[in-house]
Amino acid sequence: MELHQVRYFVTLCRTLNFTRAAAECNVTQPALTRAIQRLEDELGGALLFRERSLTQLTPLGRAMVPHLQAMLAAAETARRVADEQMGRQQMNLRVGLGPAIAAARVADVVGRLTRVCPDLAVRFEEADAAALVEQLMSDMLDCALLPDAPDLPGRLHRWKLCEERCVVVMPAGHPLAAQDSLQAEDLAGETLLVGERCGGFALRLIESSARTFTVRRCGGSWVQMLDLVAAGLGLALLPDALAIGTGLVSRPLAEPVLHRSVLLALVAGRPQGSAVANFVKLCRARAFA
Repeated sequence: MELHQVRYFVTLCRTLNFTRAAAECNVTQPALTRAIQRLEDELGGALLFRERSLTQLTPLGRAMVPHLQAMLAAAETARRVADEQMGRQQMNLRVGLGPAIAAARVADVVGRLTRVCPDLAVRFEEADAAALVEQLMSDMLDCALLPDAPDLPGRLHRWKLCEERCVVVMPAGHPLAAQDSLQAEDLAGETLLVGERCGGFALRLIESSARTFTVRRCGGSWVQMLDLVAAGLGLALLPDALAIGTGLVSRPLAEPVLHRSVLLALVAGRPQGSAVANFVKLCRARAFA
């Protein structure tokens, strides 16, 4: 099997969407499909199946995921070691973004870093915390911005970058937009949008409140949730750092006060290139400024 086939498959496992996987791998969808089919021929069975617009892994596909991820990580590590041995400076930065954590949190740091490393290539990877931790451990990411959680592995170095507070996002013409801040009781007659990749504030409010809320569950990221808010399907509880775009407004949730810490995490003891080391240094310096 060829390395690009493995990379296409690993990307497809994460996105479960041929169009998005092809875009991330910078190839056409037919080329990606052919590469996956050749990989299936070599492994002797189907790795994925499609049911209408839904793509899922077969049992063989699920069994192959950790092995092919490890193969891809080993190839990337070998390439990095070769660069170091040959005196070629590593200028790649792979940053994971946890649920509803925006790249804007570190955009200024990346900007400063590019002045030192003009050829820097930056890749952001959005996923839930568990998936990002797994990619950190398998050397598919250099570092990640994660919400603070007690179950983070002990092998991760972590530093607090910032504190984020909850805001309620709604269409600009919504009646609640006239208020400067909101309380839980203000939301009693509203529909709250709840998604697993949107920061968790809505679930925390529901679980901690004695009130009963109308809930509409939705998949996708916070970006898709904002589209649903704009369409009038409900209100979203999101971190205050997110750019909500035109046509929407946000109001702080004053009661109860919901907040979370955002951490910078990377694997302890793993050698890092100069780009990663400087990125971490600049992030930590800003956090303590």
